[in-house]
Amino acid sequence: MKVLVTGVGGFIGFHLAKRLLEEGFSVVGVDNLNNYYSPILKLARLEKLGVPITQIGEGIETQSEKYKGFQFLKLDLGREEGVFQLLKKFQFPVIYHLAAQPGVRYSLE
Repeated sequence: MKVLVTGVGGFIGFHLAKRLLEEGFSVVGVDNLNNYYSPILKLARLEKLGVPITQIGEGIETQSEKYKGFQFLKLDLGREEGVFQLLKKFQFPVIYHLAAQPGVRYSLE
């Protein structure tokens, strides 16, 4: 089964994706990799999932070199068109929505 994990560069999203992969699920991980929290930390987590960070680009599906069932997509969930395309393409039976905009004041901007 292919599942979607949003916020996969974050602490919880990373660990959930890793666990799902180890249990045999296929996972598409999405994150916008913004700099509210350290992008270096997020990229390090993606490297642990086998994502070659030199191949990451906006809207580009990047295949893991470690887990056959993992793909990463840099995507801002605030961009509706990209989200609709993703959902239409994969038609996920399960979505773990862990992406968030931290900080109330920042989100108002």
